[in-house]
Amino acid sequence: METLQSRRGPLTLLAVLTFARVAYGVQFQSVGAVGPAMIADLGLDHALLGTLVGAYSVLGLALSLLAGWLIAQLGHRRIVLAGLSLLVLGGFLLGAAPGFAVALAGRLISGAGAVLLLVALPAIVAGLFTGPTLPAAMGTLLAGYPLGIGMGFVALPLFGSWRGAMAVTAVLALISLAAAATTLTGTSGGGGMRRSVRLNAREIGAVTAAALVWGLPNAGFAVLLGFAPVFFVGRGMSAEAAAALVSLVAFATVPVGPLGGWLLGRLPRPLLGIAGGIALAAAATLALTLDVAPAALLVVVGVALGSTAGPIVALPAAVLAPEHRALGMGLFWTIFFLPMTFLPPLAGLAHDLTGDAAAPLGAAAAFAATALLALVAYAKLRQPIVVAASAG
Repeated sequence: METLQSRRGPLTLLAVLTFARVAYGVQFQSVGAVGPAMIADLGLDHALLGTLVGAYSVLGLALSLLAGWLIAQLGHRRIVLAGLSLLVLGGFLLGAAPGFAVALAGRLISGAGAVLLLVALPAIVAGLFTGPTLPAAMGTLLAGYPLGIGMGFVALPLFGSWRGAMAVTAVLALISLAAAATTLTGTSGGGGMRRSVRLNAREIGAVTAAALVWGLPNAGFAVLLGFAPVFFVGRGMSAEAAAALVSLVAFATVPVGPLGGWLLGRLPRPLLGIAGGIALAAAATLALTLDVAPAALLVVVGVALGSTAGPIVALPAAVLAPEHRALGMGLFWTIFFLPMTFLPPLAGLAHDLTGDAAAPLGAAAAFAATALLALVAYAKLRQPIVVAASAG
């Protein structure tokens, strides 16, 4: 089995991996941040711009399991370096694109790299930290992504041209690549990992449940980001004010990730803490439809989801044998992308069928609440696996 270390210890490595998540977050939202300039320069319509936005994520559903298999074959270090290299290549290609086809190729290349990182980075953290420290470390790692999104929205429009902004995202990925190459070391290759290419039935069931615990609230979160501005505009708010208001939910997730993970990891029954966070996020999302204290409610949603992020993504580590971890995390992210892909359109359909701008917010709350059922399933499947692993 591959053992990953840092020349300066696990906390330094966690910082390097978190910076990779920041670089990924900046690049993910870069098209949104400079979209109007891209439309004007490349002659795009909004549908094509939306295609460029979605291209970065659509590969997650198709490639996450493959990414887990590749990690098992080649080792985490190679896959992390390959993922960051693809971010660099895709960012520079997009920045130099003369038209939509090359721009799409750049986004797909970057998206493939992002999937490799999405699977590899949490698996590395799960191997570096154990016990109550794992949820805090995972929360720190996951906080890098929304931090990168927020930084990109603020900073990228300041670079004067959309091509310059894309070059900046590639340079950030290049810096991250250099940091990972000099910090991340594998002490024993990937031999044991290469022999482990199958999960047992209980691992599959528990990891699937854990993935739905994370995927369902995130589908609701995506619906909230996409449809809450429309809801607030319909209540008389300007588009600019509505966008600024909704941004609170993303920024609120950033500082609470490490702290929430640390606190929940020390609870006698951390699953109850996760359940409480999900229930609170669902209730606050539904309460937005009442037009009462929307700013406070958005912050509550962000804090509730941000504080549970690390503990939830750490759930697979409790049910996967170390030699199964890479493939198991690939399965985790594959299942995660199912509700992320298919549920937001249903929320939009709810708006179309009812004509009510609040309907998608109700759907978002329902998606999050359904994750509680998946959490119950995980709790039932978890203990037998842990006992079996301990006995072996």
